[in-house]
Parts: sequence; C-alpha cells; structure tokens
Amino acid sequence: MKNLMAILLLVTVFTGLSMAQYKGYDDKGPSNYDTSGNLLLGFINPKNFTMNHSFNVSMVNTRSGSVSLTSYVNTMNYSFSKNLNVSADVKVQYSPYASSSLGAGYSSALQKNLSGVFLSRASVNYQISDNAFINFEYRRLDETDYYNNFWDPYNSNGYNGYSGFGLR
Repeated sequence: MKNLMAILLLVTVFTGLSMAQYKGYDDKGPSNYDTSGNLLLGFINPKNFTMNHSFNVSMVNTRSGSVSLTSYVNTMNYSFSKNLNVSADVKVQYSPYASSSLGAGYSSALQKNLSGVFLSRASVNYQISDNAFINFEYRRLDETDYYNNFWDPYNSNGYNGYSGFGLR
C-alpha cells in the first residue's frame, strides 16, 4: 500500500511539473479546393436557389368531432435561366389529436391519413415571351378540398343549403 501511495505521489508531482507541448498557430490562409466555381454537384448554382418556410397549427371542432393539425411547408425554387424555373413544396404534416362521433377506429384512421411527408406541389415554368408562358404543375389536394360542398357550384345542398347559383 505504501508503494502505491509513493507512486501516486510521484506521478502527481511530476505531472504538475511537466510542460505540455505547444503548437504555434501557422495561418496560411483559407484553403480553396473548389474547382467548379461554387456550383453544387457541378451544375447547381446556389445563387439561383431560394427556400421559404411556413409553419401552421390549426384545430377544428364540429359537432361530429375535432381534429388538430400541425404542418411545415418548405418551398424550394430554382431558376435555371431568366425564362425557366422550377419549384416544389414539401409538406411535413402531423395530426396529434383527432376525435370523432363515428368511433375510435375512424379517429385513428383520420389521424393516420393526415400525418406524413407529402410533395404538395411541383411546377416547371417557362416564359416563351413577354405575354406568354407555359406552366406544368402537380398539386396534391387534401381530402377536404374534394369533399367541401360549399365550393361545388353544382351541389344544391351546399353549405347550410347555399349553392353557388343562389338556389335552394
């Protein structure tokens, strides 16, 4: 035990007296290995790329139930030239709560259907001239866009009996 204490004392004393190695700072400037002129993957210019974000939290209560929904949308735009650009909206959506008078099975299915990662919009825009352009667009519409009778002008039941033509 005395040997162990003596070794520990020697290590402690000599550790405190020893000097650490010091390496001086040698600044040679920034190293630049970029040979593509700041292009990603060799052809994507970051100056032509923009990104916008939006975040939405909503809650809907009706007599048949309630649903809460959170969504984050990332809109990405890239301009290949003055006349040609592409854009895409990627949506991450989550429903933390859903209840329905139709039962727990319907509530959990609704909650599962509303949650996920979606490509909600993608488009390619080409301007032919000052007054003409071509737009190819894909949109993923939510279920509520299809079944909302208020926006259907041919449905006479509509919202509270209102139709788009004013007929009851």
